[in-house]
Amino acid sequence: MKHKIIYINFFVCTIIILCSAQSILSQETSQNKGKQNFGFETGIQFIGIDDPYMQISKSGIGYNLGPFIEQYISEFIKIRGGVQLDNRGFTLKHTEPVMGDSGYIGYSSYIDIKKQYKVNYLTIPLSIIYIKGNENFSFFLQGTLYYSFYLGSVQTGYSDVYISETDAPHYYFEDYPELNDPGHHYFDPVINKFNSSDMGINMFFGGIFHVKHNLGLSISPGFTYSFANVWEDPQRNVKWSRIYKVTAGLVYTIK
Repeated sequence: MKHKIIYINFFVCTIIILCSAQSILSQETSQNKGKQNFGFETGIQFIGIDDPYMQISKSGIGYNLGPFIEQYISEFIKIRGGVQLDNRGFTLKHTEPVMGDSGYIGYSSYIDIKKQYKVNYLTIPLSIIYIKGNENFSFFLQGTLYYSFYLGSVQTGYSDVYISETDAPHYYFEDYPELNDPGHHYFDPVINKFNSSDMGINMFFGGIFHVKHNLGLSISPGFTYSFANVWEDPQRNVKWSRIYKVTAGLVYTIK
């Protein structure tokens, strides 16, 4: 429900900006076909995953940055290719009662797991962009198909097993005899391996402010939908659920 509300607000804002842009774009850009642009873009992204195996999935803050090159194929359509360092962060939390080897479940004892992730990808986006404007400002809509190569990740967190004094006499743990004593027992959480790649689509809307005839500043909020599984384990079917991202960049017209 939370994600649906965010998407509804996003599309409402899109409609408002589209209507506002019509009053700005009084003079159409001319002679764009054949032009080439070079640029650099960076931004922040709020990313999470929907993992049914964990009770709480919290979005984290990541970033993306990298160069791109564009080619106008018509007056208002251009294609873009680039490469990006794509950093994604999120947190998973889970709490459940502890079951001993004998099958005893103590409801005043629990295991509390928290995992925090920072993941890096090398992402190759390919975009098609509709753009229209004048010498001062251009508005654009951008659709992107991307493919990402997994580079590495950092996982931190803890696994806290709490055994209450009431439950301790009833527990038996063959591999973890220390859990037969009441109190908190801390362990490193199990390391999860990520899928070697990711792919999906991005949708952006934004504007370019032309500070010179061949130099512009761009800003574009958007969102992403991923098709690939997050984890290496195919039985644990989990998708990325990026809520939104905001990017800004420089656009230089080569010719």
